[in-house]
Amino acid sequence: MRPLSQELMNRISAAVAAARTASPINVVEIAQLVQSQNPQENVAFEDILSCVLDVAQCTGEPILFERQPSTAEVAQMNGASLINI
Repeated sequence: MRPLSQELMNRISAAVAAARTASPINVVEIAQLVQSQNPQENVAFEDILSCVLDVAQCTGEPILFERQPSTAEVAQMNGASLINI
């Protein structure tokens, strides 16, 4: 894992702190949000996720590892076809 900038670390800590109000803390969702809001950092998702997990574990709150399905995945789960013929 490459070292993260102090600014990115601060943003991860703030995102985890904000998520503590809605237990459990969804580390995958937070990592996706942090990565999308900080493209200039050019950091791998896995590196951000690892840091989010470390910070979340320090809170003692329950942790959730679940990503939100994309619009296409939701449509497919609901039986919609992705291609109209």
